[in-house]
Amino acid sequence: MRFGIFLQPLHHPSEHPTLATERDLSLLSHLDELGFEEAWIGEHHSTGWENIGSPEVFIAAAAQRTQRMRLGTGVIQLGLHNPLVLLDRMILLDHLTRGRAMFGVGVGGGLPSDLKVFGLDAETAGRRFNESIDAITRLLNDSEPVSMSTEWFELQGAVLQLAPFTKPHMPFAVASTNSKNLELMGELGGQVLLGPIPERVPEIFEHIQRGAERVGRAASRDQIVLSYRMHMADSRDEALESYREGSIVEQVEFNAGVNGRPPITGDVDEWYASFAESMLIGAPDDVGEKIERIVDISGGIGGILFQPRDWAGPEAGERAYELFARKVAPHFQGHSGQQVRAAQAASDLNTPA
Repeated sequence: MRFGIFLQPLHHPSEHPTLATERDLSLLSHLDELGFEEAWIGEHHSTGWENIGSPEVFIAAAAQRTQRMRLGTGVIQLGLHNPLVLLDRMILLDHLTRGRAMFGVGVGGGLPSDLKVFGLDAETAGRRFNESIDAITRLLNDSEPVSMSTEWFELQGAVLQLAPFTKPHMPFAVASTNSKNLELMGELGGQVLLGPIPERVPEIFEHIQRGAERVGRAASRDQIVLSYRMHMADSRDEALESYREGSIVEQVEFNAGVNGRPPITGDVDEWYASFAESMLIGAPDDVGEKIERIVDISGGIGGILFQPRDWAGPEAGERAYELFARKVAPHFQGHSGQQVRAAQAASDLNTPA
């Protein structure tokens, strides 16, 4: 199982933005050293909380501070960009990262105001997504120059100046449960980035399979990745307490206050207890057991992305990732079994008959 992060990012708007961005870059360097395999960087243009407007620029900087981790746009809102200009940037990033870049795309609207500030509704953004992905795949695959005309972009005899570093092209991903987009990832062999919805994985995989079958490709549950908030400490109580205040602030000020989502109703402690139970918050054993349940409910997935927050403080956050890498990840990645067997074998040899 792969583990990585989905860096929206999310920082309280009272924070110094330059320092927050530097912390995000430092976190990626830390995770790279710990062996986390991928990071997905969001694109947003409103709210002041999720403030990376160009994941490509951020990834170019992050690539200089990491060695192994794959770095993906998570996701670029296709309807905001000319597809040729966007693909030129992504292919350059593919070369700069020597093949570590991943191309995550989406309609947008995860933050409702991201579409509204551009005068777009969901239907228009969805149509633009379809037109853009058509242009992008044609630019990557057609042997002839590409000409297209839509109400928002035009291409006349367009040809890519650079071939991708990754052959045939960098891997695609979508953050979507839309059946057409899921089938598209089946056709392209791309990843599907989802929230904490393990119960929907079987249904989602059926759509991926349908798309894969159309082009004679074998679909895999490894293409499906779920994302969760994660915080760990040596004890469950410590993890829950240190993450509590920031989680409540996020729900009240950001989710409800900025994005218009339902506010907390009833007892705040009950809300937090329910929220924490649905996420990966606790001691290492707690988190490991929750991941086992996620795998059982889903029937199998390719990996889990964590959604970083500063709510327990940067140092405690980095400590949480270290605990996960040392004490939880090995069980799910097959790194610890041989050591356990070797220890038991030695014990058997050294125990008097």
